[in-house]
Amino acid sequence: MTDPLGALLASNPSLERASRLAPRTLPVLPAFESLLPDAGLRPGTTTSITGIGATSLALSLVAKATKDSWMASIGMPSLGLRAADELGIDLDRFVVVDDPGKQWIDVLAALVDAFDVVLAHAPGTRHAGKVSARVREQDAVLVVIGPWAESDVRVAGETSEWHGIGRGYGHLEARCLDVTVSGRRAATRPRHATLWLPDPNGNVTAFERDNVVRLAR
Repeated sequence: MTDPLGALLASNPSLERASRLAPRTLPVLPAFESLLPDAGLRPGTTTSITGIGATSLALSLVAKATKDSWMASIGMPSLGLRAADELGIDLDRFVVVDDPGKQWIDVLAALVDAFDVVLAHAPGTRHAGKVSARVREQDAVLVVIGPWAESDVRVAGETSEWHGIGRGYGHLEARCLDVTVSGRRAATRPRHATLWLPDPNGNVTAFERDNVVRLAR
């Protein structure tokens, strides 16, 4: 049986990660810079995202990195590419592995070897230590939706509020989401912020009261 992932990697030598050539912090949207200990995604780290809006948070977090880096997702068959595109993911640099089957851990390892950023919905944390060690070895960035025992950075969506609906009229226009970031080492001290996810223009930005006033008019 042909291995589609292996064929993809073999036929696209450009998938060699840029981080192997010049290690750096991968950029994030300005709304996330003050929340992250390195103001970006540091190669060799694992970030777990939990709580309200976890999938949207994850896609927003990695969106800017895909402008110059390759990304893959694994184990997320319900992931909407249209939603990913709207949040800023460069679909030309995005490879999707919907269902890795029983070879989940092996396919994940192959993706970590080949891509700058890997987005995963892990079925459990049994192999968390092994996977995170591989991420450190390969200088990849792993973003996991759900709890992850070996995460360096933990992002939690805590409370949210939608705007745009009046008393029986209107439509959803924007959402405020309270976010807390914690973790190990430089992320030990929790950081908090409220984000628009999305704002009235469909972007991910820092919360500003002026936008709430405009929506209320």
